[in-house]
Amino acid sequence: MTTFIWERFTPPDIPEAQIELVKKIIKKFLLGIYVSRSGGDILYRFQVSQDMQPDLISNFIAALAMFGEEKMGAIKRIIIEGLNVELSIVSKHDLICVIFFRPNMVSNYLAAEAELGLDKFAEMFAEPLRKNRTNTKIYEKRFDAVMFKLVKDYLQKMNIFPPGM
Repeated sequence: MTTFIWERFTPPDIPEAQIELVKKIIKKFLLGIYVSRSGGDILYRFQVSQDMQPDLISNFIAALAMFGEEKMGAIKRIIIEGLNVELSIVSKHDLICVIFFRPNMVSNYLAAEAELGLDKFAEMFAEPLRKNRTNTKIYEKRFDAVMFKLVKDYLQKMNIFPPGM
């Protein structure tokens, strides 16, 4: 069963009356953000849309990582454009950040923001990562506020998310 971000996290700095607006804005541009090991094990998911299937995503990430190692070397960044979804993949710290977003989302600086997210994730979870812990419960609750702030800050930089919210 997939847990959507709003089922486990409520932004603490957003007035309750504006929460639905925040959800609507984010859902308009973003489908999900996933952090996995380079082998494909998903460690963290910021899942916004029910259209995303984490089990398939995990296999997809693992296949991309293996293909990259065998054919091109380590994956740094991949952009895939489709009918109603675009995908940005950034690799750092033996982790992969996969961002599924709608074509109407401005993707300027997205790679830099994804790297920042991976830096924060690697720093915050150095010990469980070193011990190869894969239980998503270790990462989800503790990283939700960090990821929400990264998403909010990015959308504000792109003038999508209202300032002061």
